[in-house]
Amino acid sequence: MSQLYTVIQFLKDNDNPQSVTSIQSRTKVDITKNPALWEKLVHNDKIDFDAANQTFAYKPTYQIRSKEDLLELLIRKRNEGGMDYKDLKDSYSKLGSAVEELASEGQILVVRNKDGNPRVLFYNEAEFNTPIDPEFKKMWSEISIPDETDLPKELENAGLKTMEVFEKKLVSEPKPKRSKTRHKRIKITNTHLDHIDLSKDYLPPKK
Repeated sequence: MSQLYTVIQFLKDNDNPQSVTSIQSRTKVDITKNPALWEKLVHNDKIDFDAANQTFAYKPTYQIRSKEDLLELLIRKRNEGGMDYKDLKDSYSKLGSAVEELASEGQILVVRNKDGNPRVLFYNEAEFNTPIDPEFKKMWSEISIPDETDLPKELENAGLKTMEVFEKKLVSEPKPKRSKTRHKRIKITNTHLDHIDLSKDYLPPKK
């Protein structure tokens, strides 16, 4: 693991600017003794260097410092669809707990992976929520979903297709017609032989 990666990862895990002393204490990397590493950090697009205070901070894609910031971001982006959790991970070190709190409060909706980890986050616009009969919810939850590897076979057993492939007929492009080369007869006049009777001068050999 490179020293640059170690320092950047440390800054990502901390939401506040870190001093040179703090970086050295927590990462065991003394950036003051490594001019090349210092320059890489100072000029890194994802690092904010405060020359006056001599501190470094990670610049995330989205500025999130609390669950309220996360909720505000999802409200602002609600017309663009859900936001990928992985795109927000580097924005806030306590993102996971903020997501769980907002989900438990009913303020956001979370699409999860099979392992239960958040995958996509949506702002929960309560005015559009439709009451669903508890019996229907029970029936829905009891439906088992086959594994992805078994899904095509299960669909086939049910008379369904995962997708239909339409073969496109390959239309051969017409080959360009070659223009026929016409050999024009050219009459050559040898003016310098006008005085010679070729029919007399040439005699075929006798057999």
